[in-house]
Amino acid sequence: MTRLFLHIGLQKTGTSYLQNVCWGAVDRLAEQGVTLVPDGRIETFWLALAVRERVDPAHDGERVARSLELLPGQLAAVRTPAALTTHETLAQASAEQIERLLAACAGHEVHVVLTVRDLARQIPSLWQEGLKAGRADTLDEYVGRLRTATRRTDMDWKRLDVSAVLRRWARFVPAERIHVVTVPAPGGPREALLERYCSVLGADPEGLDPAHAGPGNRALGTAEAEVLRRVNDLLPQEYRRRVPYGEVGKRYFAMGILARSESGTARLSREHEQWCAEVATESVRTIEELGCAVAGDLADLLPRPAAFG
Repeated sequence: MTRLFLHIGLQKTGTSYLQNVCWGAVDRLAEQGVTLVPDGRIETFWLALAVRERVDPAHDGERVARSLELLPGQLAAVRTPAALTTHETLAQASAEQIERLLAACAGHEVHVVLTVRDLARQIPSLWQEGLKAGRADTLDEYVGRLRTATRRTDMDWKRLDVSAVLRRWARFVPAERIHVVTVPAPGGPREALLERYCSVLGADPEGLDPAHAGPGNRALGTAEAEVLRRVNDLLPQEYRRRVPYGEVGKRYFAMGILARSESGTARLSREHEQWCAEVATESVRTIEELGCAVAGDLADLLPRPAAFG
């Protein structure tokens, strides 16, 4: 029986950094007993699309549509004690989608890994990811919609709501096999996140090279983000879909051109400080009530005053 670690997100919690380190050290991880499944980044992206029923027949081929169907065979081919599947959008899976994914993992000991970060830093980063996907709302509009949402099952909250994600996955995976990894508070050593992550996988971070992480998914400055937002606002909706926007709008324009400049980091207004603290307190309470394993410090979820503008 293979021990399968499903690193499901959340988005903007250091996932790109961790994935870049792991994909840059495939052989070293295998030597330490961990195999990445599927065996390529694009194949992992396809699997996430298939799990979340986001395959687009007009642009995605049959191989993409069969990704979940192929997973049992890929897991059966693993020759190490553990396997790792990592994609930050899996946290958004519905209960029915989780059941299908776990059915494909039958016969293996599934562990869920959730990386978490304080909302004051996560929300502006996630708002920018929305811009890189073609959205055109301002940060104030984005936060306002989050704060007035009456149901935390809408798309924005699915990316942020630690409590809802944990409770959804805990219906199918025992809490002692759900691992919460906290992103260190500002000012902490960057390698601490990798050390915490590796402690869950049973890997030695000294055997991995953080240099493989590269620049990661770089944030845009406030001016650059506003330029992208205004461009998106002028685009017809048909050009803001995953294809072709992902290649032209995100990778070429946003990451290839705008990310070269830096005009300061976007921050939440101080009026949102108490609300962020309340949500963080709820998240900590849920983690403790469920009895999830924690790598790091739950105090890292509490936003620092300096994070607000």
